Formats: sequence, C-alpha cells, structure tokens
Amino acid sequence: MLPVSKIVTTPHFGLITPEKLMKVAPTLATWGAAAGSAVLLFGSDVPLVRADLLSKIPVAGSYWAVEAKEAEE
Repeated sequence: MLPVSKIVTTPHFGLITPEKLMKVAPTLATWGAAAGSAVLLFGSDVPLVRADLLSKIPVAGSYWAVEAKEAEE
C-alpha cells in the first residue's frame, strides 16, 4: 500500500494569511496612527470636530474646550 499524505490548508482571507498579516501589522499600525493624527490635526479648526472629538480627550481636552454660548433672551 502506498503512503498517502494528508492535505493541510492554511487559513486565509483572500490572499492574506496569518503569517503575512503578522509581518505587515506594525507598518499598518504606524500608518493608521499617522493618518488618524493628520485627520485630527487638519480637523481641529472645524467646530464640530473640536466640540465632539477633541474636547473629550481625557488629559488634553481642555485645550480644545468650547465655551457654551449663553442663551439670548
């Protein structure tokens, strides 16, 4: 009787395997952090971004705090 080898498949999503993902994960994290920082930097002049995102950062949020306007009667 001839020996039969068992077929083993590697888990994958499209062409991305866990080994490939582990190789590029630090690069993707670096580019993601840089892109997020750039979006917040360029969006810091937009009032909605300043009020909803930047002012709610725990330590540095007071730098971008927006004063509430008093209701005019």
